[in-house]
Amino acid sequence: MIRLLNSLLVLIACLTTAFGQTKITASEAAKIFEKNKKAQLLDVRTQKEYTDKHIANSINLDWNQKAEFEEGTLSKLNKKSPVYVYCLSGGRSAQAAKNLADRGFTVYEIEGGILKWEATNLPLEKNLSQAPKGITLKQFKALTKDEQMVLVDFHASWCGPCKEMEPSIKQIAEKYAGRVKVLKIDVDENDTLTKQLGITSIPVLYLYKGGKRI
Repeated sequence: MIRLLNSLLVLIACLTTAFGQTKITASEAAKIFEKNKKAQLLDVRTQKEYTDKHIANSINLDWNQKAEFEEGTLSKLNKKSPVYVYCLSGGRSAQAAKNLADRGFTVYEIEGGILKWEATNLPLEKNLSQAPKGITLKQFKALTKDEQMVLVDFHASWCGPCKEMEPSIKQIAEKYAGRVKVLKIDVDENDTLTKQLGITSIPVLYLYKGGKRI
C-alpha cells in the first residue's frame, strides 16, 4: 500500500507542475494588491465558488466554460498590464495562466489559490448569509478514530489530478477491505474543516490509525 501511495504522490507532483507558469505567493500578491487597487485579478473558479468567497476586487471568469472564458478575458482584461490568476488550490489557475500567456498576456499565478490565501490569514469577501458547510472537526476526528486505518482523500469534483487518482483510491479500498477504510472529503463542501486541518492544495491523502495521522 505504501508503494501505491508513493506512486500517487509522484503523479500529483507531475500533474501540478506540468504547466510551469510564473508563480507568486499569497503574501506577495496581497502586498501588490494593497498598493495597486486596480491590479487585474482574475478568479477562474465557478460562479457559485466565487459567490461563496473571493479575493476583493477580482473578476470571475469560469475556466471550465472555455468559450465564455476566452471571450471574457478579451473584453475585460488589458494585455498591457499583468494579470494575477487564482482558483481554489492551483489546478485550474495553472491551465488558465498558460492559456493567457499563450495569447500574449503577462500572467502571475497566485500559488495555492484560495486555500493558501486563507491559510495565510489574508482577508476574503464572503457570503455571510451562508451557514458553514460540511462536517465539523469533532465529527472528522470521530470518523478517523478507528481500529482499522483510515485513508482520507481530500478532493473536488472539478480537480483533474483527483480524477486521475480515483481508480487507485478505489483499488486500495477493495484490496485492503477490512483493514483500510477510505474517507472522501470534498473540499468545496467542507471549507471550514479544510482550513482547520491546514489543507492548502489538493489532492491530499492523509492516513490515520486510532485517530492519529501516521
